[in-house]
Order: sequence, then structure tokens, then C-alpha cells
Amino acid sequence: MSEHDIPRLRMHHPGEVAELIPYLVGFTPEESLVVIVTRNGRVEVTARVDLDDIQHPGATEDLLDRIWARFPDADAFLVAYTDDHTTGWNTLHRADAHLSGMADRQTMLIDADTWELPDGETGTIDPDGQIATQAANYGLKLRPTRADLQAAFASAPDTDQLATRVGAVLDTLPRPHDTEAILTLTADLISRSLPDEPARVTDPPQAHVPLDDAIKLAVLTQNPSAQSLAVLTITRDNAPEHLALWRDVVNQVPAYGAEAPLYLAGMAAWISGDGASAAVALDRSVDLNHGEQPTGQVRLLSQLIDQVVPPTAWEAIRGDVLAAADPRVRAALCTTPAEPEAWETITPTPIRRPEARDVPPPAPGIAI
Repeated sequence: MSEHDIPRLRMHHPGEVAELIPYLVGFTPEESLVVIVTRNGRVEVTARVDLDDIQHPGATEDLLDRIWARFPDADAFLVAYTDDHTTGWNTLHRADAHLSGMADRQTMLIDADTWELPDGETGTIDPDGQIATQAANYGLKLRPTRADLQAAFASAPDTDQLATRVGAVLDTLPRPHDTEAILTLTADLISRSLPDEPARVTDPPQAHVPLDDAIKLAVLTQNPSAQSLAVLTITRDNAPEHLALWRDVVNQVPAYGAEAPLYLAGMAAWISGDGASAAVALDRSVDLNHGEQPTGQVRLLSQLIDQVVPPTAWEAIRGDVLAAADPRVRAALCTTPAEPEAWETITPTPIRRPEARDVPPPAPGIAI
């Protein structure tokens, strides 16, 4: 997205901000704290976290510290979505006090279709108002609830019929140590399976990838080299199409084969700026690996989200990954190694800290 392509909206009162927030988050929040980070009149980050997860001492402050470590000169719009006004305002006061001297702040509490400011001023939210309409026209996604988004990343039921189909497909795949053949087949499947345009996450799931190809992709991308190839084919321009592809694979294969496709869907979502989908895909991938050490790829996605790394960093990150990749992966990409580029350091953190569980990466850029 170029500077000229950034949506620009003019908002004059809190009700219009309340109209926009669900489009920035990806769904209408419930019992949540939403942090909108702005710089020079532009939304840089929209983060959401469950209110319950940030009530213990230091949790709210830790979340804000991680965001402002990356955007130290930014301002904040802090919004609590809750019908418990005492908890909501207490959380907002904590956040406001912690950011004192670091950022200009505005706070607001939203209860159902009503917004309220600290001075007691209130108003009604119009979900079909001018700002909401403009946001939808700009292509910002909105799902009814987070549960609807989670359902969009569900796996297929593990039936005997599907198990038989999986077994038959396994017999057609290259041998596990034939890396060149695995990479060639993976590249071919991705190339012919990418949709011409991404389906909306709100659409009913529709299988565009043939079932046998979906099973092949799910199995092949368990191979580390094939997984590297798959993630390196994602760019800022084609990330929405890759998200649609890997979500389709997830929907068609049983849960035991969905971990790698979920990771790839999460990476594509993060790169495209769809933080809500990235967080949901990551949660499902971690849940499927419950009790086991997460893979390096899953840790990377978790840290990108947890440390609020903007999707614009992907170009530099991809350059480093490509430079360090197996030469056979680079050959399969029909490219040459890129010169290593410096990019923002991500300090490893314990995966999925409770207070950071649902914090998505930046929403699509929008100027206000």
C-alpha cells in the first residue's frame, strides 16, 4: 500500500471514532481494551486484549510499554468495551496514568451501542454511519464477532472417508528426503492454487483448492524447506491471496494436519495487516501443538504479534530469511540470495503470555 493508497477519513466527534474501531480491529470487540496508536494523524497500530487478561498488576502497563517501545512518539486513543463501567474506567485510568508524559491520550468507554467520555458526555453509535460506510468502501473487513472469525479457521471433521483420502494422497507424494522434488511440487501447487482475488473472511467457506491438492500442501509444508518456500512466496502485494489459499487448506484438512497451514495463514494475515486473523490463526496453531515445544516458525509469528512489529517490516525480514535459506529453496523460488538487511530486533519472549493473548499486529494504515 503506497502513501497515496492510504484511506483518509475525517472524524469530528467520538461517535465517529466508535464507528471506525470495529473495522480497525476486524470485529466488534466485547469485554476488551482497544488501544489505537496514532502518529501525525495516521493510525499506526490497533491492538485489542481481553479485559480479564490485563487486570492483574502490571499487565496493562506491560502491554503499553511494548507498544510505545516501538512507537515512542505516538499518541493514544484508549477504549474499553464493557458493560462493567467500574472495571472499564479503572482500566482506562490505569492506562491513561501510565502513558502520562509519554503520549497525548483520549479515553472512551463503549457499552453496546453507547459511548461515554470521562466528563460524562455520552452518545449513540450508528453502525451504518458515514465513517462506517467509508471504512467498508475502503475494503476494511468487519466480522460480526471474534467467534465468527475463529470459525473461519476451523478444520474439517476427521471422518473415515477423509482419513482414507489422506492415506491415498500420501502414497503419491515424494519421499521425505527428496527435498528437490518436495520443493518443486510445493511451488507448483502454490502457483496454481492462489486465487485471482481473496475471498472475504465473512463469506461462507468455499473450497477453491481441490481436496487432494489441499492435503498435499498440508503434508508438504510440514517439511521445513517447503515451509520456508511457502512463506517466502508471500509478499506485501499478494499476502491477501495467500491468506485465502492457506485458510482454504485449513478448512479442508483434519486438525492433525492443519498446524503448518495455520502458521502460513497467520503469516499471510500479519503481512497483509489483518491482525485479527493473524492472532486467531496463531491461537489455533498453538492449541494444536498443546503441551509441546512450539516450532521456531510459530515462535516467530508469536513474537511479531506480541512485540507489535508492523507488517512493513516484512520486506526486510524476508530478505534476511531468503539470504539464509537453503540454496535449494532459493532455486525453487527462481531467485538469487538477497543481501542481508538490518531489521528491527525481536527479543524472544515466552510464547502466548496471557496478557498478550489477543493483541493483533497493526491494522491496515488509515489516516484520520
